[in-house]
Amino acid sequence: MPQRRFNVLPEEGFAPLRPAVIARVRDAARRACGDSFTSLFQGNSQRVLTQCFCRIGADEGTVWLIDEAREVLIPQFNSGPKSAELVGVLRQPLDRGMISLAFASEQPICENDVYRNEQQDKTVDRALSQLTCAMLAVPLAFGRELRGVISAVKLKSPQSDRPDPPGFSGDDLRFAELVTSTVGCLLDFKLLELCLGLEE
Repeated sequence: MPQRRFNVLPEEGFAPLRPAVIARVRDAARRACGDSFTSLFQGNSQRVLTQCFCRIGADEGTVWLIDEAREVLIPQFNSGPKSAELVGVLRQPLDRGMISLAFASEQPICENDVYRNEQQDKTVDRALSQLTCAMLAVPLAFGRELRGVISAVKLKSPQSDRPDPPGFSGDDLRFAELVTSTVGCLLDFKLLELCLGLEE
């Protein structure tokens, strides 16, 4: 039996407000990319993302957001044990590194044997005394604009002589893309609620 399409017609009285609402949401999203992101990125958004990291076997994951001058990506959330040394502290210039490449190209990246790749910027690994063996990086859009990258990594100690952990798969990347899109939608909904005063 064919399904009937669900239709909701826009309220005519809202039409004149649409440009102002869009502008308000865009501005709120821009301001949320700073230190206040943590207060926006709570509840389901954070739970969905951290469960994604667990499901794909990542040791940790990070939300990188573009700064006001659009020159560097700044980690604003990290699920790992060294998050305090990373979040709001380190900076990833847009002219180097795989995270920046994912942002600039607006394309996801799945890379295994990362530490052997010359494109990897080793600043984070050196700062946190770790070795990144595998990485996923997926562009994150919310507020009608590309605003950052979500990354997931598999790590080991630089001194370890153990084999590298298994790399990420194509299925892992596709799942991470789905979750990143979902997180963007959840952030958009939260921003719209706040801008319209609809939050409970």
